[in-house]
Amino acid sequence: MHLIDSHCHLTDKKFNADRDFIIKDLDNFLIKAIINPSENIETSKKAVDLSKKYDNVYSCVGFHPENADEFKDSDIEILRELLKEEKCVGIGEIGLDYYWRDDNKKKQREVFIKQLELAKEVNKPVVIHSRDATGETFDILKEYKDQIICQMHCFSESKEMMQRYMKLGFYISLGGVVTFKNSKKAKEVAKAMPIDKLMLETDSPYMAPEPYRSLRNDPRKIIEVAKVIADLREMKLEKLIKHTTKNTERFFNI
Repeated sequence: MHLIDSHCHLTDKKFNADRDFIIKDLDNFLIKAIINPSENIETSKKAVDLSKKYDNVYSCVGFHPENADEFKDSDIEILRELLKEEKCVGIGEIGLDYYWRDDNKKKQREVFIKQLELAKEVNKPVVIHSRDATGETFDILKEYKDQIICQMHCFSESKEMMQRYMKLGFYISLGGVVTFKNSKKAKEVAKAMPIDKLMLETDSPYMAPEPYRSLRNDPRKIIEVAKVIADLREMKLEKLIKHTTKNTERFFNI
């Protein structure tokens, strides 16, 4: 029984004091690998460097929608070069976020689409962030359904929206939110979605699961997510972990 955290930000400054310790400690929590996505060029380079340093760390590179305004066309070439690294396994996290910023929608869409085009070119999977932009995100992604494969990270939409993404052949990852008592939508999705398209994540250092809510999150807490989803699906924990680990390995080709 070995877990994979499919989405955690260990390059975040909140891990500056104990990053190396946490990575070395993963074996003690039966975590065989973590996937570290990025937010801009700086964190993309850091994520790639971290994946070179540790066997159990893999990286994704890209521009988070909150950083769309700092994107330059020349950055695509930098991302393209980083994606040549052996353990750089995807592009992300990318997408649309109209919760924090809705005054630069055109720029967000432009940066999103350019990175989707890059993913199609280099044949890499994509990690998607979508907040308060459900319709636009879906409409853009469905145009790429036969060209790229996507992980809908920290999925917070309805069961019906999950089913629409399943028809596109995409994957969904669930994190700490599914452990919250009031997380009705996340629990419905966890129970209803196809087991062969489900992945686990922590989104560290954010979204700590119960009973660690309000504390800094880290990949070692992913077992709490797995336990809740296994209970919701009325299946053995070992079986859930086996499926989600296999799904993550297949998605990122690791």
